[in-house]
Amino acid sequence: MGDSIPLYYGPLFFEGIAFNGMFILSFFLTTNRFLLFIFPNLHARIFTTRGTKVMSLLVWIYIFLFIALSNVFGCTKQFSKEYFYFWYNCSNRVPGKFHYNDFMNIQSYAIPSAMVLMYAVIYVKLKLSPYGSMKNDVSRVKQEVKYLIQTVLICFLIAVEVAAFITLPFLNASGYLQFYLNILLNLLIIINNLVTPIVLFSFNWEIRSYLKQALCTHRGPTDQSTSLSVIRVKNSRN
Repeated sequence: MGDSIPLYYGPLFFEGIAFNGMFILSFFLTTNRFLLFIFPNLHARIFTTRGTKVMSLLVWIYIFLFIALSNVFGCTKQFSKEYFYFWYNCSNRVPGKFHYNDFMNIQSYAIPSAMVLMYAVIYVKLKLSPYGSMKNDVSRVKQEVKYLIQTVLICFLIAVEVAAFITLPFLNASGYLQFYLNILLNLLIIINNLVTPIVLFSFNWEIRSYLKQALCTHRGPTDQSTSLSVIRVKNSRN
């Protein structure tokens, strides 16, 4: 494969964007669901159409800064051609001193833990809080639970992948065992990249209708894609 820019560093850069994008945006989705169930008034004020776009932009800015700073502080992402896995080479790290790699590890632990905690709080809320018996209340709860299920399905594999990244190095696997474990980890990455569109397409009739309309008209207007995100936000509050 070589270490050329198009065949080595280019794919590494895009893989870093894809993984960190899925990771941080999954946390963003979890926070959205958490505020919807626990603090609905705050959710209504924050996750407006404009607020959602601004926060999404900030998330992407953070992702690119995270990747850029990892290179600035000497943690370059590399790929093992022998055992087929990604790793960060922090060559300038000084033992006993805080390094950017420590921040990366803290983020890897903190975000999945926070996601699990928020889901646990939502579960307790659904179990202990009585909802109204009116038909519109029942419909609203079902709609919110449907969006919660989508988020759980999307974020669960992210948490599994992060847990695998953290725990596999402690197994001290070698030879074919390490090779097969790395293949399994890469399959998790592929599944994570596929599960989001599959889940959103399966659960949301709006997305299916817009896709059908786009296929029928052989065009995809930008105003339709924008209104789709607005529909998602509005439905999450109803």
